[in-house]
Amino acid sequence: MADPFHRLKEAMADRYTLERELGAGGMATVYLAHDPRHNRKVAIKPRAADPGGARWREARTKRGH
Repeated sequence: MADPFHRLKEAMADRYTLERELGAGGMATVYLAHDPRHNRKVAIKPRAADPGGARWREARTKRGH
C-alpha cells in the first residue's frame, strides 16, 4: 500500500502536481502542489478520515446543537 503522499498524488493527478509535504500537525497535513491550469503554486489540505469527528457531529446533532 502506498503512503499518504503517493495516494494523494495519484488521486489528484488530473488536477494538481503534488510536489512535497509542507507541514503536519495534530489536525492535518498540508502539501505543496502546482496547479497547471492556473500556472501557480497551491497548498492542498486534504480532509482526514476522522471517525471521531463523525461521532462528535452525531452527538452534537442528538443534543440539538
